[in-house]
Amino acid sequence: MAERQSAFCEHCRKMVEVELAEATETTELDGVAYSYPVVHGVCLECGEPATPAAVQDENQRAFTKAVRKANGIVDQDTVEDVPKKYSIGKRPLSRMLGWGEHTYSRFLDGDVPSRDYSKTIERIARSPLAYLLKLYNNINEMSDVAFRKSKDAALRVLHDSGEAIERAAAYLIARTGSGSPLALQKELYYADGLCISYSGAPLFPDRCEAWRYGPVFPRLWEDLELKGVDESLLFGDEVANYLADTFSNRELEVLDAVTRYVACFSPYVLRDCTHDESPWIDARAGIPDDAPSNNEMTLEGIGSFFRDLWERYDMEQPADIRRYMQARIA
Repeated sequence: MAERQSAFCEHCRKMVEVELAEATETTELDGVAYSYPVVHGVCLECGEPATPAAVQDENQRAFTKAVRKANGIVDQDTVEDVPKKYSIGKRPLSRMLGWGEHTYSRFLDGDVPSRDYSKTIERIARSPLAYLLKLYNNINEMSDVAFRKSKDAALRVLHDSGEAIERAAAYLIARTGSGSPLALQKELYYADGLCISYSGAPLFPDRCEAWRYGPVFPRLWEDLELKGVDESLLFGDEVANYLADTFSNRELEVLDAVTRYVACFSPYVLRDCTHDESPWIDARAGIPDDAPSNNEMTLEGIGSFFRDLWERYDMEQPADIRRYMQARIA
């Protein structure tokens, strides 16, 4: 049954009961047509349009949201959600992001962010790990109380609803203390492959691509800003310990093996290792090593390589990956 509410009907000249119905509306602004979802009301007495004021407001918000999305501008709901989600005030959030102290306040009041500002807001809104990295690297921009409150909130979000690849990345960063984006991507690749060969399922399902510098998980690469990170301000074992119960025992074995026996090598050594492995070679299909590519490294290809590795090196546990790594580096 369709939802009903009360609204003022211009035809009947009184408050009436109306029936609400969803629709798609298209509005032109500056020569550009924008389509967006709306809800309209119909008077049950005369059949004429009669939409409640609150619903009209939501329709206007839907139009504004469509315009902002089409132009690469973060929507207002996301702007308002970030400080609530991460339990942080407007001013410390602005300072943490490297903006003027009142910048975020202006956005909350309705000022429209630029595309660059929008990209940052959207990134930390969808990625609690990206937010945590920003928070820790700008710890001196807020009080200890504000930092702890926001850190705890972000950790809860990452723990309770963070994607598996973000939790794995956070765990590896915490255990290794490394802020190298190149190294992290290779560590995640080895973790995913080892997990397939050890437990029969990947650690996470994210798309892996054969980039020039080896395997890369593009969505995570885009979300995390690790270049220029001060490694002395990275989070440590507290974060790894907090996230540990989100992984199975076998997954933890894999992550700890990668921390100890893979992450000990430089990012460029790991890059060179992956360049000699079939998942990267097959995905690029003859593309020169120094040429860009976003070809997918399939889970099937990665799984086949690591299952073969498991047999060739007589591996019984993830820590036995050290045999392969030592043989490659020797």
